[in-house]
Amino acid sequence: MSKQDSPRIVRSDGWSYEGSWSSRKSGVPLFGLFLIVFGLMLVAGQFFTWAQASTAAFFMAVGVVLIGVGIRDRADLALYVGVFIAALALSDLLSAGSLIHGDGWGTLFVGVGFAGTAVVRSSPGHRIGAMLVLGVVLAVWGAIQVAETSLSFPTSKLVGPILIVLLGFWIVSRRYRAR
Repeated sequence: MSKQDSPRIVRSDGWSYEGSWSSRKSGVPLFGLFLIVFGLMLVAGQFFTWAQASTAAFFMAVGVVLIGVGIRDRADLALYVGVFIAALALSDLLSAGSLIHGDGWGTLFVGVGFAGTAVVRSSPGHRIGAMLVLGVVLAVWGAIQVAETSLSFPTSKLVGPILIVLLGFWIVSRRYRAR
């Protein structure tokens, strides 16, 4: 407060909560219970295939909850972490169900999720540049890995040229957007 500001008086009659909080918490700590269940799920996943699917479903639920929190609170970090966790869990869930085979699916899903989220969040005031580029690069990288394992096609020779072309498109689009 500077000398030119007029003094203001603040008066507080008291602070209280509806209900009471005890100084000593009773019951089981929820975080400890979560760690026990999570650890048992990971151990069971090493021995039983159904436990791998249930662990993936658990992480899918965690990712969806984080996406919901990110949308509700407009928190970018929660949104992108939720997309990351949900995309990797979706890849594991589909692999456990024998619906997809091979490498690169997790990278592909993360890339598509990041790119889609960047496009949806591209309202005025949000930049889509960095996350869109990261999402497209991850999606292309994952698609190349999927094509290599699924089609037995040596796509590793195409990664460099495709990334150079994508970088060129990004630079050109930024230049035209600035005009």
